[in-house]
Amino acid sequence: MANVMTNKPKDVLQEELTSVQQVQIDEYAGKGNDEMDNENYVHAIGWFNKALDIIPVPKENWEATGWLSAAVGDAYFNLGNYDKAIRYFEKSKSVYGDEERNPFVLLRLGQCYFHLSREEQAKECLLDAYMLEGKELFDSEKVYFDFLCSKVLL
Repeated sequence: MANVMTNKPKDVLQEELTSVQQVQIDEYAGKGNDEMDNENYVHAIGWFNKALDIIPVPKENWEATGWLSAAVGDAYFNLGNYDKAIRYFEKSKSVYGDEERNPFVLLRLGQCYFHLSREEQAKECLLDAYMLEGKELFDSEKVYFDFLCSKVLL
């Protein structure tokens, strides 16, 4: 007779990544970062998505989902595909939550909304990024800082 205790119940959620999962995620993310450095954004998206595929469900419970989603969003941003970038940055933002707001994610969201002429959303995100990180975040982003200054007294 088989021992039924050896079968893991389907509703038990994984609480930590296994070492194999962590190594694979790190490997794929590293390859994605290399592709980003070489401006091969489509290939970067592929590697980051491979890393995301390794994360157990529910994916929104994992910090890795936050930074990998931001990485995919950044690749789409660099490709000029702002709608797709927003989807990934919003996913990242929801993983980080209000307690751990990420200035880079907010900056990129604001930039995406800016390029899509969604000025109110752009202003809100850029202002949130500014409030968290200050003007330094905008050092190489003058057009967005100028836009923000035109909407809010800083």
